[in-house]
Amino acid sequence: MKLYFKVLSFIKPYWKGLIFILLFTISYVIFNNLSIWISVDFVRQLFSPEFVNQTEQTVPLKKAAPDSLTKGKEKAALDKISALKNTGNGLYQKINNGIKSLILRKNRFRTLELVCLAIFLAFLLKNISQYLRKLLLTYIRVRVVVDIRNQLHRKLLRLPLSFYHAHHSGKLTSIVFNDVNAIQNVLNQSFGKIILSPLQILANIIILLMISVKLSLYTFIILPVSFYIIYKIGQSIRRRSRRVFQQIADVMLSFQEAVSAITIVKIFANEEKEEKRFRQTNYLFFKKLFRAERLKIATTPVNEILMVLTLIVLLWIGGRMVYTHTGLQAEDFVRFLVFLFAMFKPIQEFSGVNNTIQTGMAAAERITNILDQPEETYDPPQAVDLNEFKDRICYEHVYFKYNPQDEFGLEDVNITIRHGETVAFVGHSGAGKTTVVDLLPRFYNVDKGRITIDGIDIQRIKLHSLRRMIGLVTQETVLFNDTIRANIAYGVEDADEEAIINAAKAANAWEFIQKFDLGLDTHIGEHGIKLSGGQKQRLAIARAILKNPPILILDEATSSLDTESERLVQEAIEKLMKNRTVLVIAHRLSTIRNANKIVVMDGGRVDHIGSHQELYRKSAIYRVLYDNQLLAGQEAQADASALLIEEKAQNDS
Repeated sequence: MKLYFKVLSFIKPYWKGLIFILLFTISYVIFNNLSIWISVDFVRQLFSPEFVNQTEQTVPLKKAAPDSLTKGKEKAALDKISALKNTGNGLYQKINNGIKSLILRKNRFRTLELVCLAIFLAFLLKNISQYLRKLLLTYIRVRVVVDIRNQLHRKLLRLPLSFYHAHHSGKLTSIVFNDVNAIQNVLNQSFGKIILSPLQILANIIILLMISVKLSLYTFIILPVSFYIIYKIGQSIRRRSRRVFQQIADVMLSFQEAVSAITIVKIFANEEKEEKRFRQTNYLFFKKLFRAERLKIATTPVNEILMVLTLIVLLWIGGRMVYTHTGLQAEDFVRFLVFLFAMFKPIQEFSGVNNTIQTGMAAAERITNILDQPEETYDPPQAVDLNEFKDRICYEHVYFKYNPQDEFGLEDVNITIRHGETVAFVGHSGAGKTTVVDLLPRFYNVDKGRITIDGIDIQRIKLHSLRRMIGLVTQETVLFNDTIRANIAYGVEDADEEAIINAAKAANAWEFIQKFDLGLDTHIGEHGIKLSGGQKQRLAIARAILKNPPILILDEATSSLDTESERLVQEAIEKLMKNRTVLVIAHRLSTIRNANKIVVMDGGRVDHIGSHQELYRKSAIYRVLYDNQLLAGQEAQADASALLIEEKAQNDS
């Protein structure tokens, strides 16, 4: 039930529109039932032999009847009509007589005119109400779907990075699109019916009770059995639908991984294996979807069989009541059956609504699970703005673990980084280098201890204020499917052209930007696919230069570049590092020999802190890392020299 209320909360902002929808729905039900009542009752009476003989014949005759005879016929017809109007004393008869008094006239042609006019007006007003009702329903339905997707997008942008470690992007994409589409289908198929069908059923029940309480009670004993069967089918559909949504997420994940890694798939000639994996995942989706659809398809015939059984029982009981004259006239029984038949359709629609809602609830469950996730704390109590960085960054007895059940990834980390220093973090893979640096912009929160900037705990700094002070250039360059201009100016509002160009020049990017026909307005494609690795890195550096942060985080940005690109990027990085406090995650130790301070990490702890010379003497870990990389570099240089000598010898010969 809690989940239902969460889904209804999406509709809550449009409560005013729902009031009008309710009014138009009530209007529709009234005029719909009125049109049925008039059509069934008065058309039958108008063309019945008894009624024809009881009303005045106004067709011109060759010989006019005497006045006395005409007046006698008029009086007789009026008496018969009056008798038709005033039979019975109950509410049902009062309503019936009231409608007859408005329609029936002594002249049958005049009555026919009024009946036709009444039917036309009833259908006209019914359809006007239906149009306005559906128009408002469509507006609210579309707005709700847009709102849900907006809420999911907003939520996902504000969740901590730890959430993304536990949830694959393919599954999140499936929820944002497939699950929201399922909600849209629920609203398309059931939003209007969930308001209309109960009102139609309620109105028909009232009419049935007015006609015959006894026969209605028999009906109400039989129908709940049908509803219970329908309810149990709906529960089973919901379970199966939940499995279908989980499986389609796996299908998307399999597809996304194969496409995004297409180069690796092809180079390893692994197309058949990926095809087989996708086919198996897709077949599981087929099986689960078919089982769910099979149950949905069975719902309609089961409903119809139950309704026919109900009708047969009521025909038997009602027919006996008419034959034995026990409180039910033939005319009333006919009207009872007509309105009972009219009630079957909204009952069937309402049962279909239940199936659709159960399918949507499986999707809504996944959506609300994301919306209920705790967001990053952007403005903690008594939070302060950080407008400048003057003195130092301090890690004080910092402990951190990625998951509560895991062991600590960092233990008792104590580091002081002074303003203007370049501090490099080195160590074996998994030593905790990246984790230490990621704690500074609060990508993750410490479990014990604290990190301060100028003596202020970063937990007390407004998150946007903290991150505005920090620039980031990663080894894996992140660019957007937009123009070069938009990528350089990302996150910097109202950046003018001159500032963008200056940043591009400082990053050694302006030279290649000018070669494009559209210059800064060139679209670079998804993930910057139209650019080389070195060009991507230089754009990322230009972006950081334009932001102009006092604190800079560098995740070795030159490790995967060719020699010329590495030179250009390294020059850009050196310009970027000037007059800034820099935290460098070092993969190649030769690039950080001149750092003010080097922090050696080992198993989540700080092994040693010092300069290159100090660490080479004191830290066995640093010495092994440096010697291994130096030896590898010397071997590479020796191989290159040998290759050059061989090429020269071949040319001389």
